Amino acid sequence: MFRKRFLMGMEIRMKRRYRWILVVMGISIMLLAGCKKDSPANSPEDIPTPEMESVESDMREEATDTAMVPEESETEAEEEPEQKELGRETEDTPKEAPQLPDTGGSVEDFVPEGWKLLDSVQLDFNEDGILDYVGVLEAALIDMDGYWMYQDAPRILFAIAGDGTDGYRLDFQDMNLIRTRDEGGVFGDPYQPLTAEETSFTTHAYGGSAWRWSENRTYTYRQDTWWLTSSEESYGYYDDYITSYRKDDWEKGVGVRKAKSSEWSDMEENWESEEYDVEYEIPLDEPLTLEQAGKRWWLAPERVKDWEIKEITFAADVEPLEDNKVKLPGEAYLDYCDEDSVLYVFNPNPDGEEGIYYLARYCFQNQALSLLAEEPGIDKPQCYNGKIYYATEIVDRVAYKTIQDGKEQITEKEDTVGIRLNRMELDGTGKETVFEYRYEKTEQEVMGNGIPYLSLIYEISRDEIFAEVYIGNEPHPFYRMKTDGSGCRKIGQMPKAENKPG
Repeated sequence: MFRKRFLMGMEIRMKRRYRWILVVMGISIMLLAGCKKDSPANSPEDIPTPEMESVESDMREEATDTAMVPEESETEAEEEPEQKELGRETEDTPKEAPQLPDTGGSVEDFVPEGWKLLDSVQLDFNEDGILDYVGVLEAALIDMDGYWMYQDAPRILFAIAGDGTDGYRLDFQDMNLIRTRDEGGVFGDPYQPLTAEETSFTTHAYGGSAWRWSENRTYTYRQDTWWLTSSEESYGYYDDYITSYRKDDWEKGVGVRKAKSSEWSDMEENWESEEYDVEYEIPLDEPLTLEQAGKRWWLAPERVKDWEIKEITFAADVEPLEDNKVKLPGEAYLDYCDEDSVLYVFNPNPDGEEGIYYLARYCFQNQALSLLAEEPGIDKPQCYNGKIYYATEIVDRVAYKTIQDGKEQITEKEDTVGIRLNRMELDGTGKETVFEYRYEKTEQEVMGNGIPYLSLIYEISRDEIFAEVYIGNEPHPFYRMKTDGSGCRKIGQMPKAENKPG
């Protein structure tokens, strides 16, 4: 799942960068193909479905996800990023979701103008003997000079409760939990129909390309509150080879994690096997409410309409930057989000060779941006129990043996020799190392080969850390420890030791 998030994050960043170019290309292709304003093919009913794997549908998924085609020239569109101001709404900003009415006589009364009911299920979630509804709304297609375009707006998940007098009242609405049609990858619209049973309903999504993922999340109504009670996710090559599986059951308080190598050589060797290289259970924290789950959903920041920033501060040991060097949250890939803040990492000199990164935290309540750490290779920050955890590279000088003009030479250079997990207070103070891994072969006085790419993948739950050290195409060790790093022990390896000698 962490690999899935990385790949999808890259896709979202690419989509933002090239959105306007794709729009212009899409319209140009339509015009060159001889599309006419009155052609029946331009009616909403005849637009190809996401399941149609054609160049036209793939292009449309990227090119028509915005509400309006800009009238300015391509040159003006390219200049837009340089004109951004703190908190300014840009063309990439999604359209704001409307507030649904408090009451209505039917489900249709909760569908605002310009929107449509995508899906709905009936259930008696409050167990009063009256059928209720859970549904999903999406912005309707709009006619842009004869071309039907999808609007760049979030989908709205909502529930209405029957009042026993042929009417309904709004129970909740949420714009974070349902993926939009352009959040499914090359496969197209990831949305799959809702299902319901007793006092619970489940959302479903499926997407990707050759590498595909699935998501199923169940919410249950108890004591006037919706709770996330279970979730299930998978990732793999088509539907035939699952490399990552996780299931969280908050009824039992237990999460299951399974993983196996995604290296082609390992996949070919174990294609018929249903066994995983690593399997373990984790104790779960207390369940989240539906609202909390929505705000902690990693795609939730994509729905934020305005990133107003009232002040920018720097931790005591962080070198201040000029304003034009600070990347704002609306311009960055956000690594972590919850109901209080978001965390992200940026390089103030992306075109230079300097490998120093900044860790930033944006707080929703006071609209303040804080730069909390300045270190090499900062990665994967997250908050847990009032502290910030993040990974950094361990950089050291390494001696390499090389052959030049037939003669053996020893060359020294700085290289990443390990990975470290750190934690600190929310204000950037009290920094300490929790876990450290050094690539074993760097203990040699002279190395013949380069060091593989190193990365740390981890999650925290019930005051424990579960970490995978990614080591290029070499076996990846898995560790389990307390949140302060104590009691660290190895719990597995991917691929298994018997599958990968040495």
